[in-house]
Amino acid sequence: MKIKDLGERALIKKIADVLGESSPANGFVGIGDDAALTTCNQEAWLVTSKDMLVEGVHFLLPAMTPADLGYKALAVNISDIAAMGGVPRHAYVALALPKETEVEFILEFYRGMGPLAAELGTTISGGDTVSSPGPLMISITVQGEVDRQKALLRSGASPGDILCTTGPLGASAAGLALLLNGNLDCPEKLRSQALDAHFRPVPRVREADFLAHSGAVTAAMDISDGLLEDLGEISQASGCGVLLEEDKIPVHPAAQQIAPLAQSLAADWALNGGEDYELLLAVQSQRFASLSREYESRFGVPLLPIGKVVGEKGLWMVTKEGKRVKLTIKGFQHF
Repeated sequence: MKIKDLGERALIKKIADVLGESSPANGFVGIGDDAALTTCNQEAWLVTSKDMLVEGVHFLLPAMTPADLGYKALAVNISDIAAMGGVPRHAYVALALPKETEVEFILEFYRGMGPLAAELGTTISGGDTVSSPGPLMISITVQGEVDRQKALLRSGASPGDILCTTGPLGASAAGLALLLNGNLDCPEKLRSQALDAHFRPVPRVREADFLAHSGAVTAAMDISDGLLEDLGEISQASGCGVLLEEDKIPVHPAAQQIAPLAQSLAADWALNGGEDYELLLAVQSQRFASLSREYESRFGVPLLPIGKVVGEKGLWMVTKEGKRVKLTIKGFQHF
């Protein structure tokens, strides 16, 4: 069997089976969540995330500036730390570089990382550079910490929990559509908004730290592969199902305006587009209202409810017409 026939998620599960049990008696979390939790000290877990980005798969050159590429490469890794409720401390950057790469390109790449790292208290602590026949490849490892009793996992959701996100979705997909079709005619302000969402996503580190310490969140992850794909991950890890409400899916205004120009559906971008890097949360139902109020008072925006966790396995949606339909996952898959 070839990996293209198996798929990424199934491949990861087979690798985990080969390596053996990833959550032994001491409680650490290995393969299968946004990041790994290993022993740091008696009060905290060490949180480790590693992502690889490949030119032509994860980013397009020269459509993306080196500074934007550096920012995004670091941001998407930090977002995985945030999804566990962690605080990022150190980053390690490895680059596989074609020999014809301009030195200034690499320096601008690191300059793009600098402000984000400084803002979040993350130090670029090392890494490696090697030659590549092409394409350019980036591998980043980020390590942080989270209180042992506050770590957010994918596996804690229960029937009745409220599902919500920390922001609207689909803007990154709108930005990608603009990159892939330069002929789309839209106002410059709207174009800039969509491209910023695609190039410079905001990892929700401070928000996640607050949510982790609230004690009300039962499961969490960041929305990287699409809302439905990531809901499927929480559903599978928690052994439950998901029931969405179509009229509550938070579609970003940029997606709403750009999708018709690309002959696409904004709702589909919100459900399946991915790379939004908002947090996807399951929250205890009796605590959701108060948590959302406190969240809004701290961060200026409310939590956005999109549905609930149910006992019946699978992904379901109540349409605007009141019909209950089963959903098909169409999010990003590498294979």
